[in-house]
Amino acid sequence: SKLTELETQRMIDECVNKRIREEMEKKDATIDAEVCRRVENAKQILERQMKDELNAKKMEMDREMAEQEEAHQTEIQSLQAIIEQLKSEQDEAKLRLDEERLEVVEAKRKIEEERQALEKELKKKEKMIQNQILGKSDSNSRPRISFGMKKK
Repeated sequence: SKLTELETQRMIDECVNKRIREEMEKKDATIDAEVCRRVENAKQILERQMKDELNAKKMEMDREMAEQEEAHQTEIQSLQAIIEQLKSEQDEAKLRLDEERLEVVEAKRKIEEERQALEKELKKKEKMIQNQILGKSDSNSRPRISFGMKKK
């Protein structure tokens, strides 16, 4: 009886241990499946977050690029306006300079004409005075003095 009792107890223990092992294996498989499911979910969430973060960074970079491009376009337009203004000022200055040169040339021409007219007038007056002195003028001259012995 004691032997049977021991044998029974041993069999019961074996059955209980076997049952515990089977339950543990079932639990392990369930736990493994749950862990895998949770890991997969966490992986998907992380991938989605990273994708969203990358998209947000890309959008921010695109926005910054657009702002920079707009700033560059504004600066280019400003510089082009300055260039046009400077060209216009240069053209105006060139026109003024050409006009001034023309005025100077015209003034020189007038001065030269006046000088030539004065010179001509002086020569004319000198010739007239010389003719008067020499008695060669037409009506205003003094009568000729003759030293000859002619009879009149």
